[in-house]
Amino acid sequence: MLRETTPRPAGPRDRRRRRLARRWLSAGLSAGAAGVAVWALSPPAPQTRAVLVATRDLPAGAALADTDVHRVQRPVATVPDGALEPAAAAGAVLAGAVRRGEVLTDTRTTGAGLLAGQPPGTLATTVAVGDRAVLDGLRPGARVDVLARTDDPVTGLATGAERVATDVVVLAVPAATASGGLLGPAPAGATGSVLVAVDAPTAADLAAAAGRTVLALRAP
Repeated sequence: MLRETTPRPAGPRDRRRRRLARRWLSAGLSAGAAGVAVWALSPPAPQTRAVLVATRDLPAGAALADTDVHRVQRPVATVPDGALEPAAAAGAVLAGAVRRGEVLTDTRTTGAGLLAGQPPGTLATTVAVGDRAVLDGLRPGARVDVLARTDDPVTGLATGAERVATDVVVLAVPAATASGGLLGPAPAGATGSVLVAVDAPTAADLAAAAGRTVLALRAP
């Protein structure tokens, strides 16, 4: 036969234990709520991208060396368009002065890669092209000979031509074509110029022959 038991009245020690338990529970809930609030209010870390910045003030015309730039992480939203990659920055020439810490972009450089792969000491120089058909047929990478008309010193009449440059590479061709772009058709006698890669002596010869040159396209 089971006997009924009456709950023992809580003593001072039991009441103290309960008060401590309630305090610990309240403190735990408060700490948890504070952690959730901090997590909710803290924005996530922004996405970053590696960019090249100048290690020092650089003047216009300086060719970039490894010691002139270093990589830093910047938030993607702050990275300018055209930020240079390491491959494009190597040897690039600055079109204007750059301040220390400035992000390097394609508009800050000129001729980047224009003479890439050419022998040391190669110069880029212009050659006038009087024949519009020849000019329209040229493309960067084409190889040409440059001839210079010779004149009789007394009569001024053309007597022949001499070869000033042989098998030189065309680096750049003007964007305008026979259509003349926004200005309408180009005049029949319109001239243009192309940029070619030559050594220093040939560049001097081309300068001396300015106004008398004829471009001849070589077969590949």
